[in-house]
Amino acid sequence: MEPDENIQQDGEAITSFTTRAVNVFTSPGELFTEMASAPVQRSSWLIPYLLMVVMVGLVVYSITNNPALYDGIMREQSAEMQKRVDAGDMTQAQADRAADFMNPTMFLAVGILGGAIAMTAVMFLVPLILWGLSKGILHYAGGYKKMLEVYGITNVVAVAGTLVSLIMMNLLNSAYAQPGGAFFIRDIYDKDNFMHNVMASMNVFTIWQIAVIGLGISAVSGKKAANGLAVSFGVWAVWVVIASFLGWGAR
Repeated sequence: MEPDENIQQDGEAITSFTTRAVNVFTSPGELFTEMASAPVQRSSWLIPYLLMVVMVGLVVYSITNNPALYDGIMREQSAEMQKRVDAGDMTQAQADRAADFMNPTMFLAVGILGGAIAMTAVMFLVPLILWGLSKGILHYAGGYKKMLEVYGITNVVAVAGTLVSLIMMNLLNSAYAQPGGAFFIRDIYDKDNFMHNVMASMNVFTIWQIAVIGLGISAVSGKKAANGLAVSFGVWAVWVVIASFLGWGAR
């Protein structure tokens, strides 16, 4: 069977993962119309999840092997630890030990492991939030797995965005050289600045993904597009405010 050939399940035509992934970019309406009536396909969320874990690993590896990127991040971490020392939250000896611990090998190991754990949490928690809100607001009658499928397939947009960010970061030797607001403030970026964090959240691919998620929620809920978009962008807006207030930086 060819990769793009339709498969049959319970008498219903279901497009392959490859076709679904392409349709996220070219025909999201067609994709989610199919998803609304077809059985849940595990590949729709599992493959994008695995791809995102790989991409996170590539980003960490790339940073570790790019002296400009690695040194920039280490300087930021040293500055953060010095703030904690000055505030009395940790001793200078503790800060020195932490700095010694974060050598390139440990940075690579901790970064890849931490990234994989974070991606796993996001992959399963975000659909849970969307599922609960959709049931309460849009009277969505479907199950959690369908929302997991909808959210999961949209992560092909995140994979593309991560790849573009990776290229830009290495070309410009800045961790903030990303396709969004962070690009314009990359030389003055301050994680303690609320508005800088908000700007950094305005990533083109993130906004694109949020919009596609909204279309998916609308389709599986049987509601107008505006309703699903309100849910997806509402959740994202709350997240941006909380994360920016906490100073979690570019995302």
